[in-house]
Amino acid sequence: MIRQKVLQELEAHRGKQISGGMLAKQLGVSRAAIWKAISALRSEGMNIVSVTGGGYCLSSDDDTINAEGIHALRKSKIMGRSLVVIPEVTSTNTVLRQDYPDREEGFSVIATRQTAGKGRMGRVFTSPDGGVYISILLRPNISLENLSFLTILAAVAVCQAIEKLTDLKPQIKWVNDVLINGKKICGILTEASIEGETGNIDHVVIGIGVNVRTDISKMPDEVRNVAGSLAQLCKKPPRRAEVIAALLETFENGYNILCSENGQCEILKLYENRLCCKNETIEVYTANERYNAICKGVNSAGNLIIEKSDGTISVLQAGEIRIRTRQMIENQ
Repeated sequence: MIRQKVLQELEAHRGKQISGGMLAKQLGVSRAAIWKAISALRSEGMNIVSVTGGGYCLSSDDDTINAEGIHALRKSKIMGRSLVVIPEVTSTNTVLRQDYPDREEGFSVIATRQTAGKGRMGRVFTSPDGGVYISILLRPNISLENLSFLTILAAVAVCQAIEKLTDLKPQIKWVNDVLINGKKICGILTEASIEGETGNIDHVVIGIGVNVRTDISKMPDEVRNVAGSLAQLCKKPPRRAEVIAALLETFENGYNILCSENGQCEILKLYENRLCCKNETIEVYTANERYNAICKGVNSAGNLIIEKSDGTISVLQAGEIRIRTRQMIENQ
């Protein structure tokens, strides 16, 4: 499409002017076609400035999310090759599973806000404008018991994408929360569809929500105290389209590793290196009990290895943890 090619050129020259004549010559189309493409992009909210005799300029701080803008930045080959951007949805996971379950692997649904975002264990995932909300369709050749490795991979990919775009050093709180300076900036939800007759995985949807330019002050009180955003934590936060493109790339790279020989071990190493609570005191919450323990790392299945107060080593397959700060321990 001419519109996508025009945007790719504007993206390559972001913050600088490029003449309509030059665009027309490079793309082999008329100047009228260039103007039509520019008008269409502006109608989607993109901040494209025009100067008489000077050409067009895509503003350096434009934070619009649309399919063309993502494709102009995207380096992944499979993830996001085909995608839709919907301004508002109930949940990107829900929309993908209901409306696009038969699409090819890597198909993605992206939204700028969710009205019914979903978290783990049936919780609500607060999803205001300013964040990145993306669900990716996968058709992995893995067993149901190894499904958790896709969640582990997603957490690593989010960290790598943020590291690629900023000087921040994200960490992971088991199982799938991404933290920066103790604040949660990302949530991940993995949902699988199982074939009724065989019990095999038909497809998997990975939902990822990242607080990029989210106004945390407008979140509910219970969320505001634990949430953070990239805009709060770095001087120049990346644009949301940049985050999406980087995330699609890092997820694809990790997915290729995971599908290779010894791939699970490699992904686990990347995961454990970013584990925020290793050798720290944590609070463990299970369906039946609550207790303190020391986090010792993860085993080959991605389960948390803990040392209880009596010195016994145990493996946590389900449940939640809370990091115990030094002050919390001293005040007991």
